[in-house]
Amino acid sequence: MANDLYVSSTGGLARVRELDIVANNLANADTAGFKRDRAVFESDFESALRTVKDRLTGGVPGRVFVRSAEASVDFSQGPIAETGDPLSVAIQGRGFFEVLAPEGVRYTRAGSFVINTDGLLSTPDGYPVVGDGGPVAVGDRPVEIRANGQVIDDAGEVLGAIGLVDFADSSTLEKVGRTLFRARNEESRLGIENPRLVPKSIEGSNVNPARELGAMTILQRSFDIVMQTMRAADRNTEQLIREVSQ
Repeated sequence: MANDLYVSSTGGLARVRELDIVANNLANADTAGFKRDRAVFESDFESALRTVKDRLTGGVPGRVFVRSAEASVDFSQGPIAETGDPLSVAIQGRGFFEVLAPEGVRYTRAGSFVINTDGLLSTPDGYPVVGDGGPVAVGDRPVEIRANGQVIDDAGEVLGAIGLVDFADSSTLEKVGRTLFRARNEESRLGIENPRLVPKSIEGSNVNPARELGAMTILQRSFDIVMQTMRAADRNTEQLIREVSQ
């Protein structure tokens, strides 16, 4: 493939990938605890090493193209909104709730909890929330979550306390679904002694719809330019073939 077509095609694929990421961000603009993704692309340079006579080194191609890498998660704080729900709690600052999914331990910022069929404080999907001594058993009693993470019933009895964890390197967290994360390296896991929680509130998505729409418009225009470049390169190649074949 000619260099101009190669560069254009990889650039077009990169734009398609980024458009998918922006579209997913927009789709989750109202999802509590959602963290937006950012596209990360690398310039992959197949170096054109030259000899002292300014000739390409044998066996070393010379091409520059875009290589798509994994999406990077933006862990910035989302807006906190009051819900009035005693089972809702938002994290102010750093940290994650720890929950027990069927596949193992997962982490989330979405603090809209319920009582599952086993009487445990859990996510809406039924994953138990991990407290100081394991899952917090609530039963069928009315409870609320305090700013210090304590879960108390209507008689004032402390049934457990929600703990928060953090990670020295947040890049080790891999998004699983919309609001859950899996730790690729549990060794970077840290405990938070004094969690900063906001009772009867939830943290909203950190997606800015206006910014994402602006990014989508720019990406669509960029993709159109890439396609025009590819068509022009194709026409040039076709013209060259015709001239050579004459």
